Amino acid sequence: MTVTFIIAVALSTVLMLIFIGLALAVAYYRWRTAELMAGISIYIRKNWMMEQQIGELKKQINHIINKDV
Repeated sequence: MTVTFIIAVALSTVLMLIFIGLALAVAYYRWRTAELMAGISIYIRKNWMMEQQIGELKKQINHIINKDV
């Protein structure tokens, strides 16, 4: 009876440590993914702004070219 109890406690301890480890891993990867997505959002926003500036510069260049012709 005592050996069974010791094995059960040891097994439940190991399972609880595994569950806690998995929960910490999920929390870490969720935090890391959120951090990376924030960086990607900033990159996309800057890229969009640069595309807008390029479009404006193209319009200005076309306006200058058409004005001279």
